[in-house]
Amino acid sequence: MEKSKKKIKLKALTSCTSEQQLKVRDIRNQIGVRSNMFTDHEIGLNEHLNWISKLKSEKKQMVFAVLNSQQNPIGTVSISMLDTFHKKADWALYLDGNEKKYEMGVAPTLEYNFIEYVFNILKLEKLNCEVIENNEAVVRLHKKFSFIEEGFKRENINKNGKRKGVYFLGLTKNDWLLNKSQIFSKYKSIFEKFTITIEE
Repeated sequence: MEKSKKKIKLKALTSCTSEQQLKVRDIRNQIGVRSNMFTDHEIGLNEHLNWISKLKSEKKQMVFAVLNSQQNPIGTVSISMLDTFHKKADWALYLDGNEKKYEMGVAPTLEYNFIEYVFNILKLEKLNCEVIENNEAVVRLHKKFSFIEEGFKRENINKNGKRKGVYFLGLTKNDWLLNKSQIFSKYKSIFEKFTITIEE
């Protein structure tokens, strides 16, 4: 008997329930998540709610809660610096460190499907991301999906009183179209474990 697929939904954070929005704050405040973000202070309730409120009118940023089969948030996927003229944007992904079992395969599955969404639905031509040094695992993951390392800015940000460098990676639509079939074949056995839907 075929094993049932795990359902993952990307839902606009502004359209989520209050409980789901608050769970996203809990995930944002996990030490493992904050350690890889540019701002790593503990996010207060009012700060979190104000951020969500601003998202409702923000045209250059989109934040999706990653919901599991039980409709519980296990992370977020976001776009920022959305530029419709130059058809480019930055993106980021983080997952709940307490959902390791559920996460198995989720990160690459989300990456593939979100890239498809960016190029096919949003009609962008370039997707960029920034990764803080010491997070080489994420750099390696992005490179598996045809992102190219386009630069490294030394001592670019302040993290806990120490200067940290930042990797800059980018993916063009042309490179994606050239390589996505090969990428899909490589991860097919993982992708087939999930069903992904996206709700703006």
